[in-house]
Amino acid sequence: MKTGLVIALSFLAVALGGLYLISTLSNPSLDALILARDLSLSITALATGIAAPFLHRKFTSEEEANN
Repeated sequence: MKTGLVIALSFLAVALGGLYLISTLSNPSLDALILARDLSLSITALATGIAAPFLHRKFTSEEEANN
């Protein structure tokens, strides 16, 4: 996968995760399970968006070193 595409998709994941986190915190649900679900989804999106470029760089550099 091209590095630019990975960076664009990770930026999208961070942006959407951040917006979802802000939405969840500004209008929290009264049900604890729904609040926990919304918070975990937004934190997972943020973590995935941040980790994706680093993991892509790590695994593509190992692939190129093996060839």
